[in-house]
Amino acid sequence: MPFPVELLTTWAECDAALTALNRELREFTLNDQVLDLRADKSAERVSDRAAALQLAKDEVTRLTPQVAAMTAGTREHRFLDRLLIQATRRVQDLSLPPAPGTQTKVDVFLQAVDVRQVAVQVPELEQAIVEVTAHRPTLTA
Repeated sequence: MPFPVELLTTWAECDAALTALNRELREFTLNDQVLDLRADKSAERVSDRAAALQLAKDEVTRLTPQVAAMTAGTREHRFLDRLLIQATRRVQDLSLPPAPGTQTKVDVFLQAVDVRQVAVQVPELEQAIVEVTAHRPTLTA
């Protein structure tokens, strides 16, 4: 369905509409880039966290039999036992859900709405710009 460009009866009105449409298009494009960046960063954080958790689990798996096979109280036993305790705590910390204040389910939902809104809005703005740009030369002044 075409936009009602016939409402614009002068070049000045067309120019004002184009300025507003281009500004809004820039805002939506920027918003889209910000949403993409946030998604990328979030995916990186999840990936980094999963990798760190796996490293800590591997460390626990490696150290557990070593510490168990050593004589308790020796210097080497105490050292490796501390490393095992640190790795175990790291596994526990990384296994906890994200801290409060991070994204909630509602935040994720609203972000999905924003992404879809941008996906719909940008083509509409671009079409409006095309139609106003095509209408402008048909006017006398």
